[in-house]
Amino acid sequence: MELFGRPLTLVILDVDGVILDLYACFQKNLEQAASHVGLPHAPIQQYLSTVSLDRKRSGLTFHDWLRIMWPSISDGQVHAYVRCFRDAEGVNPYPPITGSLETIQWLRQQCLLLALCTTNEHDVLRRRFDAAGIEPEWFAYTITGEDTYLKPDPRTFDALFAVLGVSRDQSVYVGDWYPDWEAARGAGVPFIAVLSGGVTRDAFLREGVPEAHIIERLSDLPNIMVS
Repeated sequence: MELFGRPLTLVILDVDGVILDLYACFQKNLEQAASHVGLPHAPIQQYLSTVSLDRKRSGLTFHDWLRIMWPSISDGQVHAYVRCFRDAEGVNPYPPITGSLETIQWLRQQCLLLALCTTNEHDVLRRRFDAAGIEPEWFAYTITGEDTYLKPDPRTFDALFAVLGVSRDQSVYVGDWYPDWEAARGAGVPFIAVLSGGVTRDAFLREGVPEAHIIERLSDLPNIMVS
């Protein structure tokens, strides 16, 4: 297979916003957790607006965002919130984005290597995959939030390429958010932006992502590949 005139060996995928439809019930899960912990819901909408528009805060962790949303939140409340939020995710799991699983299977049928690069921790990723019917064995390597370097740090990909032995210019990273683009650009990995995670086409264009590298969703990837 070829992509943008170069041989393609490896496709690296982000998870939330690329494979899974995070926003299908993300707000609902955030609000349920807030209710359990006794926190107001009003900051959540501001968070949801900012997280897709403000690249300056793109490298923050979920815990960081909790403290931004509720500046007076205690350490105990943070831990309680995260626990309640994960429970809510179990009740309201994130469904696959339309066509994403079919596209993954198609890529596998083309004998391409697949890998994941996400900030989710192993346990969170396992639960989300179990709910969506995704098998970890589909992917040759997985970068998670427990690795040494996290997006947008370009060193995020170093271990992956060391293990798989694939050339970076024969790879592509498919992501939906600013840290994905920043990490790929810094690491010399070709990047494709999908719009299924909430960041707009105009926003990606302003960040320097070429128009030809922006697609609506993962299921459009085969349309720009050449056999």
